Amino acid sequence: MLSACSPAPEGLSHLHDYQQRVANTLNQPAVNYQPVPRIQPPSARDLRLLIERIEISLLDAMRLDACAAGPLIAERNSSLGRLQQGVLRYFYDRQLTEALQLCAKQLHNENPELAKRVQQQAEAKRKLMPQLRTQAITQDYAIRNIISMADRPLAKPDSSTLAPLFSAMNTLLQVLDDQAPLPTEPELIAALERLDKDAYIAQLWRALHDNHAYIQQLEPLVSNLSHNAGCLSAGVPKRAQVLRQVFIARFSGPVQRHLNALTHQAAQLEPYIQALDTPLPAWQTHLRHIVALDDQVKAITRNHVQYWQQFFRDCEFTPGA
Repeated sequence: MLSACSPAPEGLSHLHDYQQRVANTLNQPAVNYQPVPRIQPPSARDLRLLIERIEISLLDAMRLDACAAGPLIAERNSSLGRLQQGVLRYFYDRQLTEALQLCAKQLHNENPELAKRVQQQAEAKRKLMPQLRTQAITQDYAIRNIISMADRPLAKPDSSTLAPLFSAMNTLLQVLDDQAPLPTEPELIAALERLDKDAYIAQLWRALHDNHAYIQQLEPLVSNLSHNAGCLSAGVPKRAQVLRQVFIARFSGPVQRHLNALTHQAAQLEPYIQALDTPLPAWQTHLRHIVALDDQVKAITRNHVQYWQQFFRDCEFTPGA
């Protein structure tokens, strides 16, 4: 029978059950899990860039009404257009740059002077695109959501829930890749809304963070298993037999299945997160923290298992038998 149990920390029920069984078998106090502060991305305000504005005169803008750039300029200058930010704003930046270049070609014979000014504006805009891309990434609500840690961990990984988020991220990355064709505006808006409102990825990062912290805090419980189980003296005590079964049935079973599912999904997400890199050091540092979470969980798990491997050797158990 288990000793008096404290409620499992949210999202950590498998580890909690396992460690309480180990503690009970060893007649030791269960580990009282202490949450570790989550890491969060640097604030959007701290990452905001001062980017030169490309101004087109009102007269030239009116003359462009007949080509693709005209409606885009009017939309950007509207009250709603001025509120656009993040990837959606970059979407319009790409559209406008391409439209200005097209307009310059169309006006070449009809109005060479205007065509020259428009081409200059297009070239100036093109040179700003790397800065605008950085601004889009660091200021976008959807992107900040998928690289943040949620206020609670993911309780159960579910590939069917993650699948549409991959699709949404592919749409987002199309916009950020200047060599890729743009999605439609409705497709982009739908993708951004999904990524902004869905907490699954943020909960996955939190789950990796919390599981790593919990396993790390279990080290005092398992660091002297052989001695505490009585395997360093003659014979194999019943306590050691029970511990062996706890490891096989609880850690090698539900705990490792849960951890494997978390790290597998994190590995799937890694190329998407890396594609959101920018030249900003604070942003780069945060992304490195995020993509390292799965390897950190794997490393701390291997370290934890090594204590059990020593226990199996000292007690002369055959692993898995």
